[in-house]
Amino acid sequence: MKKLILIFVLILNLSCSSDTSEVGNELPYFSFLQIDNDKFVNSTEVGKILIYKNQNNAELKFKVLKNKTEKQLESRGDFVNGFTKYFYYDEQRIEMQSTLFAEGDFCCNSSFYLSLKRWPKTFQTNPIVISKDSKFITNIGLVPFVTGIQSAFLDYTEQLIDMTINGVIYNKVRKIDITPNPFPNANWQLPSLKNIYFEQNKGVIGFDDLQNNEWRLQN
Repeated sequence: MKKLILIFVLILNLSCSSDTSEVGNELPYFSFLQIDNDKFVNSTEVGKILIYKNQNNAELKFKVLKNKTEKQLESRGDFVNGFTKYFYYDEQRIEMQSTLFAEGDFCCNSSFYLSLKRWPKTFQTNPIVISKDSKFITNIGLVPFVTGIQSAFLDYTEQLIDMTINGVIYNKVRKIDITPNPFPNANWQLPSLKNIYFEQNKGVIGFDDLQNNEWRLQN
């Protein structure tokens, strides 16, 4: 039995290595630049509970589970058809879990995240095109909210606006419109959003839902 397991592992390793291909001899690496320093979210430490309150004093809470900056690999594919490695990039990733969900449900339906990264200005897989020039972008994961999309995209060309929350003035805010879900689940615990307010160094400081509730960050 042990011999059969060993043979299976060897075959699996060989198949994985043969099915993995790289673009070019050396993969491009899009690292953070000096000009990116003022865009990082710097006020969200691991373990912190983010509290959002609406005009009716209802609260939604999210616990920060991760805030890490590291080099990542962009690869696509599966174990059946194999993986293709395209490039490396730097990313600051912040992951938050709604306190309405059980601790073990994070990976499946309560993943609310911020992904700030250096990304090629042009990237396509068929045919493969990876530009040498890069840009700073942010994706906001919206899986736990009842929205029509899974993530919102921010490329920092959006107009800056001012917002005042509890007497605090934020002057580097970008408003992101969200595509509403035409078939929302009325029994879902988190609302369906229509827009998000993203402050350049604070992250998501507010959002509005389809029931006209205005949720604002309290801490």
